Amino acid sequence: MRQRIITGVIFTIVVAMFVIPMYWIPLVSILFSLIVGVVAGREMYQACGHGNIKLSKVGLVLAGLISLVAMALTSILGGDILMALSFYLLLEMPLFFVLSLMPSVCSTSHDGFVKGVTTAGTALYVSFPLFCLCSVTIFVPNGWYYMVAALAAPWISDVFAYFTGVLFGKHKIVPHISPKKTWEGCIGGMLFCAIALSLYFAFFVYGTRDFEIQRITFGIVMFVIGLFVSVMSQLGDWLASLIKRHFGIKDFGKFMPGHGGMLDRFDSAFFTLPMAAVMAIVAMYLH
Repeated sequence: MRQRIITGVIFTIVVAMFVIPMYWIPLVSILFSLIVGVVAGREMYQACGHGNIKLSKVGLVLAGLISLVAMALTSILGGDILMALSFYLLLEMPLFFVLSLMPSVCSTSHDGFVKGVTTAGTALYVSFPLFCLCSVTIFVPNGWYYMVAALAAPWISDVFAYFTGVLFGKHKIVPHISPKKTWEGCIGGMLFCAIALSLYFAFFVYGTRDFEIQRITFGIVMFVIGLFVSVMSQLGDWLASLIKRHFGIKDFGKFMPGHGGMLDRFDSAFFTLPMAAVMAIVAMYLH
């Protein structure tokens, strides 16, 4: 437990060393995403290796490079978050289709299709959330606030889901994937996450932008979105647990004693970071 606490504190400090400067220098988000993406991609590569599925390293690298190209084009053209997401879809989706099909086209091996689809899925799983993190931070006015909310939401949801589950949890949700998760904990995490995000946006983000709608209306909208953010956070945790169970591994990595690897820390955030883009786009239209 002591080692876990120490590692958790160090990890939080290191993440804060990247996240805080993003407020003044949004481009720091690219460096942060590259580090997380490289480590997470390597961990997925190794995890799949336990199941005798060898992912395409070239395909994973191309997904990251194309994400950078999409951001560069958006920056050159002076675009916004919508243009950035459009470029991502237009450039990345053809790559994902190619990655899915090429192993089967180039080889008669029966596992070619599995390798291709798994490579494409991994590329999407890692690149899209990190692309959203960068795009929201760089191309959205005061986007830092949305990015921080998306990173903090899994922690808020997990903490309150845990305590709610301990106090009131009786009905298991998916015991074959995550034995300790209960419906009561899930609902508790959703409610507290939604309340926290609605208050955060109503009293912090609302004050940073000249919204013409009432503060309470914006808070209500973000409360509803906060429910979905919590759901996405828990789905991200379930998916990571399912992957680890499928490949027979306890953690994705060992470089953080007591916490596992990068994916063990960012599994929920990979599902909430795209919600940062959703929150930013909703706010854009409410402006």
